[in-house]
Amino acid sequence: MGLSKNIRQMFGLTQDHPVLWGVSLGHAFTHWFPSTFYLLLPLIKDELGLSYTEMGLLVTVRYIAGTAANFPSGMIADLVGRHHLILAIALAWVGIPYLFVGLSSSYTLLLLCMTLIGIGNNLWHPAALTLLTETYPQRKGWAMGWNASAANIGDALGPFLSGIFLAWVTWRQILVGSCVPGLGMSLLILWLLGGLRKSSGSEAGNLAREKQPKGKKKLSMGEYFRGLSNLLVNPSILFLSLVNGVRSLTQNGLSTFLPSFFMHSLMLSPWVSGVYMTIIQGAGIVAAPISGRLSDQYGRKRIVTAALISTSVAVFLLAFLNIPWLFVVFLAVVGFFLYSLRPVLIAWAMEVAPKELGGSVVGIQFTFQSALSAIAPVLGGWIADRWGLMYTFYFLGAVLLLSNVLVLFIKEPSKSEVATS
Repeated sequence: MGLSKNIRQMFGLTQDHPVLWGVSLGHAFTHWFPSTFYLLLPLIKDELGLSYTEMGLLVTVRYIAGTAANFPSGMIADLVGRHHLILAIALAWVGIPYLFVGLSSSYTLLLLCMTLIGIGNNLWHPAALTLLTETYPQRKGWAMGWNASAANIGDALGPFLSGIFLAWVTWRQILVGSCVPGLGMSLLILWLLGGLRKSSGSEAGNLAREKQPKGKKKLSMGEYFRGLSNLLVNPSILFLSLVNGVRSLTQNGLSTFLPSFFMHSLMLSPWVSGVYMTIIQGAGIVAAPISGRLSDQYGRKRIVTAALISTSVAVFLLAFLNIPWLFVVFLAVVGFFLYSLRPVLIAWAMEVAPKELGGSVVGIQFTFQSALSAIAPVLGGWIADRWGLMYTFYFLGAVLLLSNVLVLFIKEPSKSEVATS
C-alpha cells in the first residue's frame, strides 16, 4: 500500500493537483475534436468530391487562423489573466464550429468553420501553459509532460471511437454529437478552476501550488511590448520555435494523410484505420510524461537531441520500407519520439524567457507551430496529387531530418537560472 502511494505521488496521481488534472482534461478535449476530424477527412473528401489539395486546404486554413490568433492569445493571457475563464471560452469556441461542419455541404462554409476553430484552439494554449508554469515552477517538464500526454489521449480516443461509431452513424452525426461533451467540459473547467481560484488562500487552494518565488510582476502595456520585442529577437526562442514548428509540421502532415493512406492505399476499413491511428497516438501517451520528467533531471537539450536523432532514424527507415505492418511499427516509433519532444520544448522555452511573459512565449511557440503546420496539409496534398501519397511521407521525413541542426544553436539555462525563473 505504501509503495503504491509513493508511486502515485511520484507521478502526481493524487488529489493534490487539481490545476494539472483540470488543464490536462481540457487539453484532451481540444485534441479530441481535430483528431476525430482527421479520421473523417477521407469520407468528407469522397462525399464532397474534393481533391487531396482541397482536403488539405481545410486543415491549412485552420492553422493559418491559429497563426494569426497566437500573438493576441498570448497577450490576453499575460495582461488579462483569469486563465480559467479563457480556458472555458476556448473549449466552447473549438466545439461549436464542428456542429456547423456536420450540418453543411458548402466547402466555403467548411473553410469558415476551420478558421473559427483555429482561433479558438490557439486561445487555449497560452493561458493553459502559463497556469501550469506558475503552479509548478520547479517541475515544468513534469507538468508539461502530463499535459501533453492528455493531448495524446484525446488524439487517440478521437479516431478510435469515431471508427467504431462509423459502423452505425455517419460522419455528420459524429461531428454534431461531438460538440455536446465539449460544451459540457467547458462548464466543468469553469467550475473546477474558478472554484480553485476563489479558494487560493485556503489550505485546499495551496495544495495546488508549489512553493515558488514571489508572484509575477504585473506589466504595463509599454513594459509588455518592450519585453515582447526582446523575445522576438532572442535567438534561443527563435530556434526553439523553429524546432517546435518542424515537429508540428511533421505531426500534422502524418495526421492529415495517414487516414487516406490506410483507407485508399491499404484498403482498410474506417474502424481499422481508427485503431491504427490510436496505436500511433498511444506511443505519445507513454512518451510525453517520461520525456518531461527526464528533461527535468538530465537537461532539455540532451533529451531533445536524443529524440530528434531517434525520430530521424525511424523516418529514414519508414521512407524506404514500404511494407504495411512495418509501416505501422515505424510510425509508432516516430510518434513516440515526436510526442516526447512537445513538453520538453515548451518547458525549455518557458525557462529561457521572463516569467512575466509566459503567455507570450507560448504564443510565439504556437505561432511557429501553426505557421509551419499550415504548410504540411496543402503542400502534402499537392505532392500527393502530383506524384502519389507516399511522396508526401518522403517530404515530411526530409524536413524532419533538417531540424537536427537547429538544436545546436539553442542555449540551455543553468539550474540556478531555472530556479529563479
